[in-house]
Amino acid sequence: MAARMMLLVLTVLLATPFAVAALPDPTALPAAPAATGGAGNPAILLTAIKRSGKNRVAVIGGLEIAVGGRYQDARVVKISESEVVLRRGGETTVLKLYPQVEKRPRGQ
Repeated sequence: MAARMMLLVLTVLLATPFAVAALPDPTALPAAPAATGGAGNPAILLTAIKRSGKNRVAVIGGLEIAVGGRYQDARVVKISESEVVLRRGGETTVLKLYPQVEKRPRGQ
């Protein structure tokens, strides 16, 4: 009886690491698709929007850029709580911080 109990405990202990390895990391950020800049342009990744008082700074491609600043050949014209507007010549590109999330008014 004791031998069977030890065998059962040993089997459970040996199987546990394999079961845990299949679980996803609950602290990992969700994978968000990168915004594309248009035909032929590489993807531009908006990582974060920092706020200090009324001032906002966008983190695009690892660089901190304020309104009026430039990223590659585009100028940052607006930074809101969830998106950044870039203007390159006459072309406007909107980068969303969470493109997979649709923001709706409460109660709808």
